Amino acid sequence: MREGSFIKKNIDKWKQYQYETATDPDEMAEEFTELVNDLGYAKTFYPQSKVTQYLNGLASRIYLGIYKNKKEESSRILRFWKTELPLVIRKYHREMAYAFIIFVLFAVVAAFSAAHDETFVRGVLEIPMLR
Repeated sequence: MREGSFIKKNIDKWKQYQYETATDPDEMAEEFTELVNDLGYAKTFYPQSKVTQYLNGLASRIYLGIYKNKKEESSRILRFWKTELPLVIRKYHREMAYAFIIFVLFAVVAAFSAAHDETFVRGVLEIPMLR
């Protein structure tokens, strides 16, 4: 598609995005997705064009409109340790117990082997010579 027909086909949609900001988050996300698709097309076929610069500026404005109100809590680390991590551990407690049991089993075998054979640790930790 030629640049002129691409602009004619989409100019009304872009003007609407520029002058009428959406208040519904789903609508704003849909507009942003469509605009990024148009921007990708423009960057592919018209990389040095002014329409690419225009779409990039418009997409960045909508992106900032979506994410400007997102603020992190100051107690995020505290919430992670007090709430999120215990919930994840509770959800996967069986898998974590299996992993812990396997780890302890291998640690006991390694300790037993190291106690009965002094060369075992050297053999495990030895770095082979590259030739």
